[in-house]
Amino acid sequence: MISNFAVMDYTAFIDLNSLTNEAKKELESFYEYLIFKYRQKSFKKKKMDTRNFREFLSTPIKSDSFKFLNREERNER
Repeated sequence: MISNFAVMDYTAFIDLNSLTNEAKKELESFYEYLIFKYRQKSFKKKKMDTRNFREFLSTPIKSDSFKFLNREERNER
C-alpha cells in the first residue's frame, strides 16, 4: 500500500465522502498547516535575508582596537 501511495501523482483525488467528519476536519487542518508552513517559510526567508544583507553591507564595521599591520606582519604565518 505504501508503494502505491508513493507512485500516486497529483491528478489523484481523495474521496472525501468515504471519510468521517472527524477525519475530514483533521485532513483540512493538516492541509491548512502545510500551506501556512511552506508559504511562511519561503516568503519570509527571501525578504528578510535580502533586507538584512543590504543593511549589513551599508553599515561600516568599526573596531576600537584595530591595529593596521605592516607588510611583514600581514605575511607572517
